[in-house]
Amino acid sequence: MKGTIIAINERRGMVGVQTENDDFSVFELLGGDSIEVGDEVSWKDDTSLGSTTLTNITDGSCFEVFFQNHWVPKNQLRQQLMME
Repeated sequence: MKGTIIAINERRGMVGVQTENDDFSVFELLGGDSIEVGDEVSWKDDTSLGSTTLTNITDGSCFEVFFQNHWVPKNQLRQQLMME
């Protein structure tokens, strides 16, 4: 699956991704990995939850993330990212 980073809660390490299917997924950064809004990313299993290796296509780096949710409605994304 591929997607684009659309939101980052840096305080909580939570990240929102708009997938190539126009769905939204949320993952948690497990380390100090550097990503930015607009970065393109990919991962192997479309709907995996838990620890997954993510590839940042934009800069070529790979790192571990923890997927929290998939198919998040756009109107619930801020809540899922713990921004409220």
